[in-house]
Amino acid sequence: NERLSWTLEQKIFHSLETIDVFMGVNPAYVSYSGGKDSTILLYLSRIIKKDIRAIFFNTTNEFPDMYRFLKNTDGIEWVQPEMNLKQVIEKFGFPLISKEQSQYLREYRHAKSEKHKFLRLNGRPDKPYQGKISNKWQHLINAPFEISEKCCYYLKKKPAIKFEKETGLKPIIGTSVNESTLRKQKYLVTGCNSFDTKRIASYPLSIWTEENKWDFIRKNKIPYCEIYDKGETQTGCMVCGFGCQYDNRFERLKEIEPKAYKTAMELTNNGVTYYDAIQMALKKPTCESKNILKLWD
Repeated sequence: NERLSWTLEQKIFHSLETIDVFMGVNPAYVSYSGGKDSTILLYLSRIIKKDIRAIFFNTTNEFPDMYRFLKNTDGIEWVQPEMNLKQVIEKFGFPLISKEQSQYLREYRHAKSEKHKFLRLNGRPDKPYQGKISNKWQHLINAPFEISEKCCYYLKKKPAIKFEKETGLKPIIGTSVNESTLRKQKYLVTGCNSFDTKRIASYPLSIWTEENKWDFIRKNKIPYCEIYDKGETQTGCMVCGFGCQYDNRFERLKEIEPKAYKTAMELTNNGVTYYDAIQMALKKPTCESKNILKLWD
């Protein structure tokens, strides 16, 4: 909390020091998505090392504006996944509700033991909410389509792991603790530089707030993707359904990118379209979600 309250100047100095220390121990690269966070990260990293490599792992699921921005940004290398989004969804299922709940639903449906199924349905005896499919999503257990968190692994994590293994480079990543509870918990264990974990990595922007980031961009007149000026706050994985019960992301997508929206809603798993899967997931009376599904004319 004390670090979060630091001034922007203090955070800039801290981030530069974090990057410098990390590079002093490990050969490094910047994990670059084209979003504002990684844009700031690349700007800072190239103050320390002008020729540091910046790698874009193409999820095949980015906004057209983002692809245009990336193609017009100098010094970015592209790495392609072995499977694209369409193939991952056809094989493993739709990314819906949350990464955690998608994982639990997938594990329940494909469990090899009754004990594992019981855990996913009821949680641990001493911690009933841990590892449990939430009651409001249990209607998806028998859905006629698969739900899975596997897109994150095949489109982002696996290509990065392969790249790091082949090159020996370690990632500098632009995530922040205010993005999720999981990232905050991880920061409390490792700090900005994670040297003792399975995946060695640096997170120099961990204590930056959204206000800090935009202040830094404007102060330094750093070019950024115009998708932010269209109202988007999260730019990666354009049609991700994690958290879609809480906002109107698909309505916005339909408005600003109607062709991409239509293509996404026609993705299928087990013969069910993404559009119908979202309808089935969120229109149940047990779902505590907004009425956001006025999606198709």
